[in-house]
Amino acid sequence: MYSFLNRRFSNPGAYRAPGPRLRKSRAFGLFLAVVFILGSRIPAEASRIRGTHEVIIHEIAWMGTTRWASQQWIELYNPGDETVSLDGWRLRSRDNRLLFPLSGEIRPRGSYLLVHADRTDFPGVRIDGTFDTLLSMQGERLILENGDGQLVDLVDQWHAGDRKTRATMQRVYPYRCGFISRSWTTSEVRYDFGYGTPGYRDPTYATGQALYQVYHAPGAVNVYFNQPALTQYAGEGNRANHSVNLEERLIHRIRSATNRIDITVYEINLPNLVDALKDKAAEGVIVRVIVDAKEPTDPERIERYETMRLFLERMRRGRDGRLGTADDIRLLANSPIFAVEDPERRRAAGLPEHAYDLAMESLMIGSAKRQGRLLVNAARREDDSYFAPGPQMHNKFVLIDDRWVWTGSMNFTITDLYGSEFHRARNRLEGNTNNGIEIHSPDLVRVFRDEFEILWGGTNTVPDPLRARFSARKPRDQNPHRVRVGDRDMDVYFSPGYNVVPAIARHVREHAEEKMYFAIFAWSDYKLDRAAKLKWETYEGDREGKRTGFDLRGVFGFWEDWWSASINMKGLSVEEPSDRNPNIRWKYKPPIFEGNETRRMHHKYMIIDPDTEHRPTVITGSANWSHNANSINDENVLFIYCDLIANQYLQDFFAVLTRAGGTVE
Repeated sequence: MYSFLNRRFSNPGAYRAPGPRLRKSRAFGLFLAVVFILGSRIPAEASRIRGTHEVIIHEIAWMGTTRWASQQWIELYNPGDETVSLDGWRLRSRDNRLLFPLSGEIRPRGSYLLVHADRTDFPGVRIDGTFDTLLSMQGERLILENGDGQLVDLVDQWHAGDRKTRATMQRVYPYRCGFISRSWTTSEVRYDFGYGTPGYRDPTYATGQALYQVYHAPGAVNVYFNQPALTQYAGEGNRANHSVNLEERLIHRIRSATNRIDITVYEINLPNLVDALKDKAAEGVIVRVIVDAKEPTDPERIERYETMRLFLERMRRGRDGRLGTADDIRLLANSPIFAVEDPERRRAAGLPEHAYDLAMESLMIGSAKRQGRLLVNAARREDDSYFAPGPQMHNKFVLIDDRWVWTGSMNFTITDLYGSEFHRARNRLEGNTNNGIEIHSPDLVRVFRDEFEILWGGTNTVPDPLRARFSARKPRDQNPHRVRVGDRDMDVYFSPGYNVVPAIARHVREHAEEKMYFAIFAWSDYKLDRAAKLKWETYEGDREGKRTGFDLRGVFGFWEDWWSASINMKGLSVEEPSDRNPNIRWKYKPPIFEGNETRRMHHKYMIIDPDTEHRPTVITGSANWSHNANSINDENVLFIYCDLIANQYLQDFFAVLTRAGGTVE
């Protein structure tokens, strides 16, 4: 549409008059064009629009918020792939009554938030600039100009928004001219002060994502599912956010960081996420990352592991591509990680052809000597030898400043989110089925940061390999951390040491009254299996029991494997019984199913007593329900006692269940 305006109105001399044979047919076309122009009331400024879409006026809270009508805000958005400098730019009204000088920059797919100077208390949202003159409730003509005075975007009137509900006027994708009414809609995403998405783009119209509520103030808890949920089972005003790009949501929070970001992650190879972390490090934000070093054996994961090492080197070199400079991201692993030395792969990853600036090391790792260019240092013994990478660092949490905790089941990989690079390039969520949860709580951040710094070896920016403690070497702590977040309680467990899987079994035994629903990637712990059997058929013995009225339903990722709890639940004999997995078969098979997802069912959650008068509880995090997750791997798990959160997970579970062939009723 912009290019059409440029051609048609900015250079009318370029169009020749029609010949005699075309005059009649074109006369009617010209008449329609005039009607269209007059009907659309295209401002004169439209002829100067550059047509690049490099920055748009994306959202306007001309009506203010539920707190103050004067708490107005305007959001700009960069839909492109390049950073745009706003130095010298300005946003003004046509009569210059309003004049907002701009500065700084907008990252690719990033936002720039302007708020009224008298009302800047937006909890949890980054503010980039202020303005002094109030927007008129009756409408404004806003013009966005770059440093050369060229018109980039404009808004001619308030085409949407609601003064009563404080719902903002929001641009609709694809981004048409701002003076076309169908370019705008009234926001339906609830936030702290009405409806709107301050600080980020609402992806609903662009990608089919379904965001219904995203809060920012202290005490906020936002849950996201990357596959469709059944929102007809939502409580009033409690529809679950589903079909959501989890990487986008995490990047949004990362971009709000002003001080430090701490990450523990099993794998990482997402280009946009890595770039967002590099950008924050270049801004002066401290970025510390702990990764797993266990080298895989199957071909797919060998390829992924090599890709991760390339991305880790990009992170370590920072935005300037050089080691030892201020924008380096600090890295640590549970065992050493060496750089990829294949020149072709390095060139394809945007790295120097050779890693000569990384020291060549000959290290004793476990009982074997390894040599290579050391990329990521690791926990080290007093004799300077290193621990073998047997136990997995399987945590998945991100800490942003002293405000936000992000966790859930998602690995930070292309396969887990998109399925393949082909799908990632098209923003298609064809990866594993996952959930993510973000929580605004300084108290919760402190609990997670204490765990992070046990692994890191201290509080410094640079890790201390001699003091770093992973797996069973960590201090033992049997008690969960209880944290109050808003009006809800949460218990935090870390493995190993906290006996988290027995804690889940104990919770099922002692607190589950009516219902237990689960979606689990891998479940092999027999104590939890026995606790569930006791609820379902009153007796723990092999093929003994009497049915109760307890409602138990579940979906497994691993279904036929001999060690899976699904074998006993189906009443089948375990092929290789052991003390950890005895042959205790259920008498009555519960409604359990194998996941039938786009790729893999990767959830690790349980819902206890949702939509009841008891104590609805969600148990979620990085841990599968296994001996390794409980006693060997580094894991994190949350118990969330909240009926609203339980209901949101229920909406996802019913969708997972029905896709697997189960029924809701």
